[in-house]
Amino acid sequence: MDTETVETLCRIDAAFYRAQSESFSQTRKAPWPGWVRCLETIAAAYPDDSRTISLFDLACGNLRFESFLEEALPDISFSLYAIDQCDELVSSARGQAGIVPFDADDDTVERMRSEQGMAPVRYRHLDIMEALRSPSGLASHLAAPSCDVCVAFGFMHHVPTAAYREQVVSSLIAQTRPGGYIIVSFWMFLNDPGMAARARSIHEQALGELGLPPLDDGDYLLGWKGLPGQYRYCHSFSEAEIDCLSAAVSDRAREISRFSSDGRTGDLNFYLVFKVL
Repeated sequence: MDTETVETLCRIDAAFYRAQSESFSQTRKAPWPGWVRCLETIAAAYPDDSRTISLFDLACGNLRFESFLEEALPDISFSLYAIDQCDELVSSARGQAGIVPFDADDDTVERMRSEQGMAPVRYRHLDIMEALRSPSGLASHLAAPSCDVCVAFGFMHHVPTAAYREQVVSSLIAQTRPGGYIIVSFWMFLNDPGMAARARSIHEQALGELGLPPLDDGDYLLGWKGLPGQYRYCHSFSEAEIDCLSAAVSDRAREISRFSSDGRTGDLNFYLVFKVL
């Protein structure tokens, strides 16, 4: 895929989430079943519930994983860091009362935790795709302390090309303390025959409408609620692609678990869990 097409796809996704943040957030309220297995990793890795576990969420969306985490593990204290480029999605979840800047001091965070009954999220706006394409790369823009656990859910399918996807995982490795854990999900929407048929139909229409060349294997432009002109770029992963990605970072992070979950077919998301070396 050439640079111009990559930039166009990034603009399409950014415009989609600006325009449809409210309606998209309304469809993303319930936790994914796969997150239960993710919690098993976290709980097993940090059995001492007297300590605070630091978690970094790349492309956090409407913060539903953070809400799920606190409800599912109420006896564990979390220090939460989150990054996204769509502020509307973030504020729709908790409002500004539940969000503080990255540099908020611990006393402020603890006071808010006590008043609100939940940990505030240290949040920072970042155009992740622009940072990926910058000369210094994504890792140099994250600006959070090294964390015990780093996650990226529902994001990798918006990242064009294998090289940028590897950079995302490499950046998460750099953001995780040695011995910490990374959990990443990969959407496999072509596993659902109905979704696959709709994707292929809408994709061809969108390519013509937007004047784009054919995209790489697995790349699609998907519609949204039948609305005209509302498209988002998404990649449906194959397990072979995920194998290659895992192998590419194996000198820095060891894969310790992989599993499929979610969706009507129970296999629309594929999860990788790494332990950082």
